[in-house]
Amino acid sequence: MKRFLTRFTALLGLTLLLTNVSCTRSTQALRIIRPADAPTDSVLPEVMQAVYDEVKTPYKYGLVVAPQDNFHKFDCPTVFRAKGKWYMTYLCYDGRKNKDGRGYETWLAESRDLLHWNTLGRLLSFGDDDSWDNSQRGGFAVLGSLDWGGDASLGTHDGKHWMTYIGGGLPGYETTPLNIGLAWTEGDITQPHEWQRLEHPLMPIEADDAQWFEQITQYKSLIYRIPEDFRFAGHVADSASYMMFYNAAGRHPQTDVKAERIGMAFSRDMLHWQRYPGNPIFGHENGMITADAYLQRMGDLYVMFYFGAFWKGKPYDAFNTFACSYDLQHWTEWQGPDLVYPTEAYDNWFAHKSFLVKYQGVVYHFYCAVNHDNQRGIAVATSCDLGQSEVNFPAPEPKKAKQ
Repeated sequence: MKRFLTRFTALLGLTLLLTNVSCTRSTQALRIIRPADAPTDSVLPEVMQAVYDEVKTPYKYGLVVAPQDNFHKFDCPTVFRAKGKWYMTYLCYDGRKNKDGRGYETWLAESRDLLHWNTLGRLLSFGDDDSWDNSQRGGFAVLGSLDWGGDASLGTHDGKHWMTYIGGGLPGYETTPLNIGLAWTEGDITQPHEWQRLEHPLMPIEADDAQWFEQITQYKSLIYRIPEDFRFAGHVADSASYMMFYNAAGRHPQTDVKAERIGMAFSRDMLHWQRYPGNPIFGHENGMITADAYLQRMGDLYVMFYFGAFWKGKPYDAFNTFACSYDLQHWTEWQGPDLVYPTEAYDNWFAHKSFLVKYQGVVYHFYCAVNHDNQRGIAVATSCDLGQSEVNFPAPEPKKAKQ
């Protein structure tokens, strides 16, 4: 194994702690320090390139969690570490097509090495009553570590661990309307058990303060504790303890363009949330999907990993990329190669929905892999060549001959 040197480099007034991620086992991670007199509304191309070099994962290991039949689909990995092991929450849809299943449930898997996973059981199950979310409970463990290369643990609030989730009462694959739900547990997060749920949506899309970008439906959300050394000025976030990033669908009030965009909300207590008045903070106005923000902090720089879908000019339908910001309000998009995109038989339709972990010098980029047989599972790409997975999708259902 080659040895690589960690070095400090002055780059146009920005100090970077750089680590070569190409098969190093160094625990160092990229940190960027912004000078006090540098602008906060843009990020230099050289810094964007340094981030790309840090997080790129050119080696696709393959599927790590996949259904064993064609009547389930796995989606949206969220990875954390507890008690010396790795855990993943993921969504399970119980259908072969968009309308023949009931909806999302949330499952838990366990791993010792981030490559080999064993599913343990459910965390959020379908309801058998008339609750608002009885058919859609697709969850995301929140209060994860914000620091790149950090301990990947989940934080607590009020002595509890928390999840947000995609909630809804109509059956099918992401059947609208959907709202963000909230769940929590005082139990062991490494063991499958049913989490408790708030009895109503967290920020209903029909509420008086709902914003135009979310008035069709809400999708994925993640919550982070606001760092002590960072504060927004001049609005509700000034006194908040937690920030949420969520994507939603809505029509632009001037152009009537329907798209998915990303917004923020803030809370002191996890239960009551106020939307950021400048929403949406990130998106594209030509009918594209911009979704599933996952944040990591590299020193003074915030990196938002997200997926795009159906972008004009792209040779594939869905992919993962990133944007960077110093103030969480102004974002600079990466203009270079996408981080993960369709290349393999198991992800030749969509390669999207990021969750990245840097551990012992190796970057693991978990994502949702979808092929043209509409099979859907969790795959991982890495910064080092760690071999090939033995996990595969089952044989696809035979296609009916055209009459």
